[in-house]
Amino acid sequence: PEDVAVLLEDDIDMEKGIEIRMHQVWPSLPHDWDMVFLGHCWSNESFYSALPLPEAIFPLYDLLAQSHIHPSYSPPSYSLRCTHDYALSLSSACRLLQHLRCPPFAYSRALDRAFSWLIESGRLHTFSVVPSIVIQRKVLSSDIFPGSGVGSVWREHLVDGVFGT
Repeated sequence: PEDVAVLLEDDIDMEKGIEIRMHQVWPSLPHDWDMVFLGHCWSNESFYSALPLPEAIFPLYDLLAQSHIHPSYSPPSYSLRCTHDYALSLSSACRLLQHLRCPPFAYSRALDRAFSWLIESGRLHTFSVVPSIVIQRKVLSSDIFPGSGVGSVWREHLVDGVFGT
């Protein structure tokens, strides 16, 4: 869609067939969606049932490689910790910017924690693609976890990633 922005960190890998997968994602979303995580970590994104997929999408590619859309799962104990890839609708980008410009909110937490709070409080209507179609490559040393090598221990793999991860 024209009114969508996709944000990616510089250390990601994505499925080679991401364009086909995204054609499956857009029509599956409710009209009032705010954010879609194309990948995730440290949470059980299949906790909630998947949204129904449009029937016309099924024959496009192998059933094993299909993506499903689930409402995001971000309880306090497993709050969202990865913001390496997500899509935003134009209206949600404007609302998110308002929240992130409010000093008591903006400067009191990291971006992933801010997203978690907005999800938990119902201010953002978010979804996750399962399985992930974008992941962090973890090939460079981390500036988030200094001295830990390549960041957290969370690892995922793609079916057919551009970089082979």
